[in-house]
Amino acid sequence: MMADLFHAKDRGKSLALATLIPYLGPALGPIMGGLASQHIHWHWLFWILSSFEALVTVLGAIILKESYTPTLLRRKARAQNPNLYPKNSPLTQQFYIDLFTQLRKNIYRPLRLLLTRPIIQFLAIVYGLDFGIYVLMLSTYANLWIDRYHESETISSLNYLAIAIGTTIGAQAGGHLMDYIFRRMRDRPGAIVTPEFRIPYMIPSVLLIPIGLVWYGWSAENRISWVVVDIGAAIFTAGCFMVGQGMLAYLLDEFAHAASANAATRMLSNILGFAFPIFAPSLYDRLGFGWGNTLLALLYLGLGVPIPFVLWFWGPKIRAIGKEV
Repeated sequence: MMADLFHAKDRGKSLALATLIPYLGPALGPIMGGLASQHIHWHWLFWILSSFEALVTVLGAIILKESYTPTLLRRKARAQNPNLYPKNSPLTQQFYIDLFTQLRKNIYRPLRLLLTRPIIQFLAIVYGLDFGIYVLMLSTYANLWIDRYHESETISSLNYLAIAIGTTIGAQAGGHLMDYIFRRMRDRPGAIVTPEFRIPYMIPSVLLIPIGLVWYGWSAENRISWVVVDIGAAIFTAGCFMVGQGMLAYLLDEFAHAASANAATRMLSNILGFAFPIFAPSLYDRLGFGWGNTLLALLYLGLGVPIPFVLWFWGPKIRAIGKEV
């Protein structure tokens, strides 16, 4: 939908709005959860979530409209000439044959892209580590304040505002910065627009992640003021959001089926988002927050940080591998 509605020059601002809530929600959710669990019955957590999901579903069904150009053109042609694209009735066998054929194609496409396009594999590694470490941090952040700083559930949950602030800064400042860099590169004499125009934005973004991890980890390890710890957490989350922004813009610029490409990259991120919080307690119990976060930062420095540089120098060649004509 983002590729359908916005030009490449406005990609940063549009992604700043569209991807803010998915990152902001996990930061603000624990605050509501802490207040609800301490002041009202825990059952209300599920009532609140269910009510909000129902509201969003109803609003989405009413407000969101079809934006895919081939579908809109097909509908327009059918309205002008019903015999050109005959509409199958749900009561006919052909309707279900076409439906399941399309479903099978759409389900298979992300897996095929992940297996045959190295560019997807590179971006999946970056975003997978980004998202996995982000979820690991979210799952352990409250325990840090309760166990090491001896704060109540309500007070400890307020520290998630640092994550929300980092996300918001990364979204708004990052979106405008991405568009500014894109326009500067596009307006150079003889410039040919390519997805690699997003890479100069991603390079400083990937560096913020290990910086924020080390800052936050060693501040917490030495029980420095909560302000210092929260600043490190905000730097980390701003970097996470900006990396995700740049990666998604790269995908939208490169792939006609951007939703399938995005789904392919998120396969690894969803797996790591599930796996990382499992070993988080053991990681911090054995190494502490200082060396634990240093280990995560080194992992990201080794696997995540080099990839934008690789794409900057060899991106066109990597994108050409497995590309369908």
